[in-house]
Amino acid sequence: MPRKNTKKTSNGGYTPPPPIAEQKRQRRKDPSITPSPPYLLTSQFLDFTCSLPILKNACPAADDGGWRSAFPPDLVTFPTGKLSHSFRTDYVGDIDKDVTFEEYMHNTSGTANSVVGSSSNTISATLYNYYDFAFQTNSTTLCDLTHPLALCVLLVLVLMVRTVKKTCLPKFSSLGRRLGRAAHGPTWENDNADRIYKFGEYVYRLCYHSAVSIYGVWYFHKKSWWDNSQGGTKNMWINHPNQPVEPGMTWYYLVQSAYNVDALLSLLELSFTVELVNPFAYSSALDFLEKEHVVDEEQRKQQVLKMMAKSRSQTLLWTPLFQIKWSPTVRGDFREMMAHHLVTNGLIFLSSYYRLTRSGSMIFLLHDLSDVPIDMSKLANFVKWKVTTIVCFVGMVLMWIITRLGIFPFVILRGIVTECYEYFVLKGPMDPALHDAYYLLFYFGLGALLLLHVTWFLILLRIGWTLVSTGERHDYTEHKKGEKHKDS
Repeated sequence: MPRKNTKKTSNGGYTPPPPIAEQKRQRRKDPSITPSPPYLLTSQFLDFTCSLPILKNACPAADDGGWRSAFPPDLVTFPTGKLSHSFRTDYVGDIDKDVTFEEYMHNTSGTANSVVGSSSNTISATLYNYYDFAFQTNSTTLCDLTHPLALCVLLVLVLMVRTVKKTCLPKFSSLGRRLGRAAHGPTWENDNADRIYKFGEYVYRLCYHSAVSIYGVWYFHKKSWWDNSQGGTKNMWINHPNQPVEPGMTWYYLVQSAYNVDALLSLLELSFTVELVNPFAYSSALDFLEKEHVVDEEQRKQQVLKMMAKSRSQTLLWTPLFQIKWSPTVRGDFREMMAHHLVTNGLIFLSSYYRLTRSGSMIFLLHDLSDVPIDMSKLANFVKWKVTTIVCFVGMVLMWIITRLGIFPFVILRGIVTECYEYFVLKGPMDPALHDAYYLLFYFGLGALLLLHVTWFLILLRIGWTLVSTGERHDYTEHKKGEKHKDS
């Protein structure tokens, strides 16, 4: 039987739980004593709340048993009490610490600097150290996206991505304009300004997805977790969390994160408009209608109220200073895309923090590979190349089935569900409480991603049915009711 702490307090004989390290030792010896996730999360929340400086004084003193002293002893007595367990949310004590730049400089002070130091060029030596730390050193603090250094690099990359995008989009849109003119005549662009802009956007996406797909296939094709003959997905978990994170993986994650953060920001910019609120709008509208020869007072007031009610119905958030409205350029699948970006970014940061980069990189690569034919299909549809659109659409559906509806659920998710506990807890150093408390969070995020894949696949089938039954190509991801075709 697990040992119990025999220290007593003055609070009715309540026995406080042992230190977290001892709790972990007992849970690893007998995982069955670990409470269910709701109790673990409740205990963690109360532990965190009573550790805050503002609320610390409001909780019972630690010498008196802390917040647990306010509960019935059967509920908080370790190890049988449902609220008796505490645990750390990190890998302290189980993981090899990420290499900081200061530690790198200390460890290489006699080697890296001497390589360039003979030239007496301090700038060159410093740049070499930065390069060697970022691109030649395994498991640096850059591999954890929640670390301040990684966040700073990520911010720079996001700004770079937005700058490149801002520079390239007009050029790509100009290409779409020329292709449209060649295919449909010089007047085509007059009625297709929005289509031309989106053409540029999808050329940019195609370039990105193609580039990262090529890099991903080149970098990962020999990795053991992609090769069933070497153990396949089991290699995503073996030796976790002390798997070395190579610079190629670190920068792959940084670039992917920067692109996805920018995609979320771009979706917000595309979907919403922010307008200042005019406090004198009512009286201004009355004056306007008076100038428009609506002289009847009651009639003017009713028309003004109708105008303001119509405007308010399009408002998502109203304040006395500004209001947020839906933009005319909002995507037809805004809800699905917003959910996708929120889930994706959340999984990126969580997987980086918990050293789940191997499984995360597999998910990245599957999405990028399937996005290439999607971008090609949309480009062909935007310029109305019928045969090319059909060919790309068929390729897109096949790739979607293979990657997002095949490999993702039946290889990656299967590995996560069936192998994680064995290699994390039974064969690894992870605290069973940490696994049990948060595994459902990852399951929920990945399950939501799979649900979105199915939802978009149904949209693709709807597009295909419209194409077969009517001969028209409606992109329901851009317009819920299909595209409004204009004569070219």
